[in-house]
Amino acid sequence: MEVYLPKNFTRRSMYDIIGQIVNEDRQPISKKVTLNLCELDFIDPAGVTVLSNLQEWLVKKGVEVGYRTPSLEVFKTKTALRYMDDSLFFEQHLGKKIRDDASPRETTQPLTFVEVKDSFQWFERIISWLARRINVTTESLANLKMCLQEIFNNIRDHSSESLGCAFIQHYPNKNEVTIAISDFGVGIPYNISKIRPSLNDAQCISEATIEGFSTKSNPQNRGAGLVTLIDNVVRDNKGTVFIHSNYGVLECKWDNKNDILKSPRLKNTLYPGTLIEINLRTDNIENVENDEEDFEW
Repeated sequence: MEVYLPKNFTRRSMYDIIGQIVNEDRQPISKKVTLNLCELDFIDPAGVTVLSNLQEWLVKKGVEVGYRTPSLEVFKTKTALRYMDDSLFFEQHLGKKIRDDASPRETTQPLTFVEVKDSFQWFERIISWLARRINVTTESLANLKMCLQEIFNNIRDHSSESLGCAFIQHYPNKNEVTIAISDFGVGIPYNISKIRPSLNDAQCISEATIEGFSTKSNPQNRGAGLVTLIDNVVRDNKGTVFIHSNYGVLECKWDNKNDILKSPRLKNTLYPGTLIEINLRTDNIENVENDEEDFEW
């Protein structure tokens, strides 16, 4: 089957594509899928992450995945396709870049598959890169590092997968950083609904962000993951967090009443796993000086 990506591919428009590929039983609809990128004009970090994660999920399910792209001359004129090429998407999935001069941009941390067990090294690299980008110390990004750790803790706790797909984009002109991380595990609502069977998927995600709630018996980690993420990003940084999992979506932002506004809603199409998009305000990150002193002996 051939699936045509829309002109704009983001977390908002991804559901139509996923619905053509994945059925309600979380199984591929076809054993062969060709993703047609010829009409694609715009793709954001979440779109790159979702498309990459979807490719990996299909391959694990035994599906043959191919791509249809325009001629090289047309390809070079397509901003979205050049962005994907520079993000190493095609090198990751086809084994080669499309353009000879394709390379990661200074403003991105290109597409990466991160094993939960190896995530610590990834955190260190990401934090060092971002600190240089926005001219702050790595200590200034301690809360962001904690948030990334909690996302991977969430993948471990709520997913049947041990792998997350990640992509990071710095927008210096907007003073923003977008971080998109996705997995195609069982999804957050899967475990929550066992404890709160009356809740729909959107309510389950919202429940998972309440301090003290946990599906784990360990009282020292009750609700720590998503609560920490939302507090640090929304309350402290005035950024936004979007969580898509199964049929639920949760948007978290800072409202005019000086509080976190959580907006859960349901979708008609299943997202088979969890996508988390973080949007940080770099101008709200305080530069914390390194307290270590140099001693001469």
